[in-house]
Amino acid sequence: MDNCEGSCIKKDYFLDCLKKSLKNIFSWETDSNYQKKKIQNLKDDLKKVTDFLDTNYSEKKDYFFNEFYLWAEENLSEEGIEYIVSMLMEPFDDITEPLIATMSSNEDKYFNIPTNKTVRDLVNILEKYYGNLIKIDFNKNENNQNFWFISQNKEEPRIANRFEEQGSELEQPLAIARDINQLYFRATNFKQSLPVSRFLLDNNDLRHVVRRAFLIEKFPYSEIQDNTIGHKLIPIDMLRLKLSFFGACKFDPRSDKWLRICMFQGAPLPEDLNNFKDNWIYNSLN
Repeated sequence: MDNCEGSCIKKDYFLDCLKKSLKNIFSWETDSNYQKKKIQNLKDDLKKVTDFLDTNYSEKKDYFFNEFYLWAEENLSEEGIEYIVSMLMEPFDDITEPLIATMSSNEDKYFNIPTNKTVRDLVNILEKYYGNLIKIDFNKNENNQNFWFISQNKEEPRIANRFEEQGSELEQPLAIARDINQLYFRATNFKQSLPVSRFLLDNNDLRHVVRRAFLIEKFPYSEIQDNTIGHKLIPIDMLRLKLSFFGACKFDPRSDKWLRICMFQGAPLPEDLNNFKDNWIYNSLN
């Protein structure tokens, strides 16, 4: 098989999976106006995608999928980009599975804070990796509205409005944006040439945030880049992410905090395991 033929097959396979996956999106129904808008935006994005592929694909192009991804970054919403990234990975097990072993990281190796670095080094990291978070004004109630706590019965994370509900004294240390913001304020008002060890002597309550900052320098995808206590937070988005790892493929949002899902729709039954296609998730949507 020459390269052109192999490229054509991959393109046809990808388009087939993409086309079948669209049937899933067009079956989504929800009473949430917020989710309806997101779904419609995703549908609009995927119309752009099909138009782009019809117009620009050529089997003679090298690394077309890379070109496709770069186009998506410039032209699609975050929801659309996430969808396309998953579609570029999931159908091609022969490419993605060998990479699984390289996806873990030994964070313990970098757990100790490099106290010999200067406060200026710390400030540079905060400005580079947390640029949006250090600009948030947490004196405004809207940016400090929620708090996370652990439920007594199920010991699961819950969220509440600190200005309307009791229990904020039980808040869990999950307000990373606020902690980073506070760290940046203190660090920029500290003598920049001093070592981090000296800074920690006066600011030991922020030791956990300093550690996170030096970790993100090594692992840039290790941190949520959002304000998890702000009024714009949609908890269901994080829930969808978590459930997708468990195999959820259909989501029916009932509010901004809970949803109904379908697990492994169309997955092969035990008697089918000797003869089934790896891309069953797309075939199940016919």
